[in-house]
Amino acid sequence: MVNDALALALAFLLGSVPFSWLIARYRYGIDLRTAGDGNVGGGNLLALAGVAPGVAAVLLDVFKAAAATALALALARSEGVALAAGALAVLGHVFPPWLGFSGGRGAAPAIGVAWGLFPLPGLAMFVCGGAAVALTRGRTVAGIAAAAIALVVVVLATDGDRGRLLFAAALFVAAGIKDLADRLRARRAG
Repeated sequence: MVNDALALALAFLLGSVPFSWLIARYRYGIDLRTAGDGNVGGGNLLALAGVAPGVAAVLLDVFKAAAATALALALARSEGVALAAGALAVLGHVFPPWLGFSGGRGAAPAIGVAWGLFPLPGLAMFVCGGAAVALTRGRTVAGIAAAAIALVVVVLATDGDRGRLLFAAALFVAAGIKDLADRLRARRAG
């Protein structure tokens, strides 16, 4: 019981670390909440500060969620707690208390959770998603789509856990919906 609570709390806390905002603020003097598209994620940092800081922030967001999920798998007494920890890592990223509950869209940590759930298939997902983002010049939707397709293909080909796969797919869909909602909100405001 204590391990479960610890896994959940650590997952949210790890997920809530706003790497993009920290890099932008302390390296470049930019507050992502008031610059660019106003989103506190790697895409906005990429647009404002360039490829190196943008990619670094995205990788940190992927790794924090992968670490939270892997830690929960090691600590938790049930699969459900480990999946909840993955969801909390994404929620921490989207709603970080340190930034007034206004964070990123959740794509990078969703990829991290999937990677934590599927370490080897996750590598294929990570490579395909990264290649899609590079080829489409930072289009989040393309990266999520490529990552999700790669994950599904590899997991099904290796007869992996379909319950975990469905959970990972739900996180990708949620990140895509958040991305779409943020873009529509920005279009109405601008």
